[in-house]
Amino acid sequence: MATNPTDRDPLNRATTVLLVDDDEKVRKWIHEELERRGYNLLEACDGEDALLIAELHRGPVDIVLTDIVMPKLNGPEFVKVLLGLRPDAKVLYISGYPESFLRNNTSLPSRDNYLQKPFEISTLIARITDLLGS
Repeated sequence: MATNPTDRDPLNRATTVLLVDDDEKVRKWIHEELERRGYNLLEACDGEDALLIAELHRGPVDIVLTDIVMPKLNGPEFVKVLLGLRPDAKVLYISGYPESFLRNNTSLPSRDNYLQKPFEISTLIARITDLLGS
């Protein structure tokens, strides 16, 4: 999907997103699309890497987009530790697994904080906007 300069929201420049996904193609696509729209991006390939980034990053982390099923430290485990470091961060879980599988096999907290892959970038941005507004 082509993006023109009017898609860039100046308010997004103040929003820092920590993107955590073990799938490099997914990470790259989300990173490019959000950055193009003015978001500040921090990127990690797993929960352990993301915790290190969150500890070292001096600025705010407004929202965390994290895959659920990842090696080393899964999304819910990572978020539990992260919220001790960054209690104000909003969280949006993303996954290619169906919600029913996740409910039975992980500690997915709320359907309000879940977006199933694949998704359109416009849907992701709407969910980010909703979470940051709440």
